[in-house]
Amino acid sequence: MKQRTFGGDGLRLNCLDYGEAGKPPLLFLHGGSAHAHWWDFTAPALSHDYHALALDQRGHGESEWAETWAYGSRHYVGDLHAVIESWGLGAPVLIGHSMGGHNAMLYAAEHSDRLRGLVVIDSTPDYTQRAVDFLRSFAERPARKFASLDEAAANFRLLPRETSADPAILRHVARFTFREDGNGTWTHKLDRRTLIREPLEVWDALPRITCPVLIVKVSKSPVLDRGAADRMAAAMRDARVVEIGDSYHHAMLDNPAALIVALKEFLATLR
Repeated sequence: MKQRTFGGDGLRLNCLDYGEAGKPPLLFLHGGSAHAHWWDFTAPALSHDYHALALDQRGHGESEWAETWAYGSRHYVGDLHAVIESWGLGAPVLIGHSMGGHNAMLYAAEHSDRLRGLVVIDSTPDYTQRAVDFLRSFAERPARKFASLDEAAANFRLLPRETSADPAILRHVARFTFREDGNGTWTHKLDRRTLIREPLEVWDALPRITCPVLIVKVSKSPVLDRGAADRMAAAMRDARVVEIGDSYHHAMLDNPAALIVALKEFLATLR
């Protein structure tokens, strides 16, 4: 079920609600260029014991685009603050992948008292100048257009591209990735300006994260090495690291079963 909510500056944001209302809330945050349906193979497995929701972050999925560029980390954190303060569900566990994990860490550094816990999946604290320049190179390319949804889905690719995901999972995600543009062609739902980011260092903020934290290291991913994951955990008050095998960066697509096990084990410690 879809819900509409509002971000920090009034942008309309889309949120998928997997159920069950009245149970402790989980809020899933996708990575850059992704959308809430990336969690369709993870969140439902937790919805028997938790109220699982997944947010389309601004400029992604079915959420509204900013009129002028407003896609810095501070804007995403402002959205989280607005959503969590207004939704009336109580303190959630934030579960973020990649960009979503970065945004979740920044939010937790300022608002740990409003969280029951935090899960960071293959995400580093900082946006380095090198990463910012790399992403901008994609932002400056025009969006591809396709003659049909089938053609668009057939050309769907991940970034990074390495994946061991079941092709059926990739087809499912691809079907929610594109929209008809009114001219008979199909294009990515993403506002490409979301790929324009600001350099930002978050390491110094990690000690301010006081809620329980799970850091998920993904075995085949180059994004977060084990040494960095351990340093992140050491910088926080109550954090642990778990490693998921048989997966590249996109763990919720490559190995959702292992990710579900790790999440359930962590969530059980919060009860």
